[in-house]
Amino acid sequence: MAEGVATAISGRVFIDQVNNNKINHVYDFAYGDYIANQSFLDELSRIQSGLLLNGEVELSTGLVATMDSAGGLLALQLHMESLNAAKDAMVGLAKLGLKNEIKLWTLQ
Repeated sequence: MAEGVATAISGRVFIDQVNNNKINHVYDFAYGDYIANQSFLDELSRIQSGLLLNGEVELSTGLVATMDSAGGLLALQLHMESLNAAKDAMVGLAKLGLKNEIKLWTLQ
């Protein structure tokens, strides 16, 4: 076989592993709503702790935002808006999925 050529893995064991991994990560829509709120509140708690302890926050991008400058405050504001938008999107998708599931249950 030539060097650097990718080979396709196939077989029952591999297919079984892929299918199990798909099933293990499927959650109920109400649980998706819970995960969205939990992750938002965990991040909010981490940011609040950083602000109270030393007045600076390490954002998820690795940037350290200090509260002594307008740039740090702006970075924190943008970070918080993106967190809120992500939470709203996750909650919206969970509620949309739940509504579609309810419609499927009521079809005759």
